[in-house]
Amino acid sequence: MNIKTLAFAIFVLAGTAGCSGTYHAYYDTLKIAFSAPQDANMTQEEVSASKTDVMSVKRGERPIAIMALAYLENGQHKWVSGDNAIMIMEKGRVVRTVGLDKNLLYLSNTESDPLKTITNTSAVSSWLRSADWSGDEYGYPIHSSFSQPTSQTLRILNKDIETTLYAESLVYDAPSDYIRLNREWQNLYWFDKQTGTLVKSIQTLSPISEPIEFIYLSRIARLN
Repeated sequence: MNIKTLAFAIFVLAGTAGCSGTYHAYYDTLKIAFSAPQDANMTQEEVSASKTDVMSVKRGERPIAIMALAYLENGQHKWVSGDNAIMIMEKGRVVRTVGLDKNLLYLSNTESDPLKTITNTSAVSSWLRSADWSGDEYGYPIHSSFSQPTSQTLRILNKDIETTLYAESLVYDAPSDYIRLNREWQNLYWFDKQTGTLVKSIQTLSPISEPIEFIYLSRIARLN
């Protein structure tokens, strides 16, 4: 990642944190995301040497990109790519995006997201919220339910990681200004069994979005 680009992104994030209107007006001008001509990969040594947390991101059929944790504020992790795409997450859930062709602007009721307590067997396993999108699309209800977890071994950074896999089934039942052929989809989340750390997820933000794979490289490098 270009250091000047990352520093600029951090400056913008800090400067717009308290001004929602300016935030949206600025970020709607960003158009390009994950456009590297080939996969960007890091070794375990490179990940461990990084001064900031990094994750790999693959959106649809595009090449793998590396994103850096640029800012942490009010429980939100703000990840930035070398071309200024931004993913804002809460406990691993994408709650806002910048630089995509269709940006997620807002999710309601995030305090009730089961991802925040999913490793607690008594936690709620369903969730209702609404989503706002760029292009003047607002208030679309999304309902989630989580299936019983299964076990799966992942091989990442030359490590075998024993994980608990949670599948989230989503239903998007709302009219829109475009034709929607599919109103149901699925997200996947892998948690390290020993620590409960989220190490990987595949999230599709809407029925017409491409799936995005997130692998939390720095978290994995820190696992014993």
